[in-house]
Amino acid sequence: MPTALITGSNRGIGLAFVRAYAGDGWRVLATCRTPAAAKELNKLATDSAGRVTVHALDVADFEAIDVLAKATKGEAIDVLVNNAGVYDPSPSFGRTDYDAW
Repeated sequence: MPTALITGSNRGIGLAFVRAYAGDGWRVLATCRTPAAAKELNKLATDSAGRVTVHALDVADFEAIDVLAKATKGEAIDVLVNNAGVYDPSPSFGRTDYDAW
């Protein structure tokens, strides 16, 4: 069974990716900053017969990345959907700080 790791999977596009991959029979490692608050994602995981697992991950926290790497060590990941991100919305449109990106 192929495996996808999806970041930012507790809502919106990320949650839709989890539903789509799990619905197609993939194993999904679903990540979000606060798993305890991710009600829809947790229900999807509960209903998935073990295909979907939920993991804590804040992509801006290097320690959290290391914790996830250790927890999934040895797991083959076929697809990474890096949906989570960090962006400072204070720059106005057309004035993106490309070095910060």
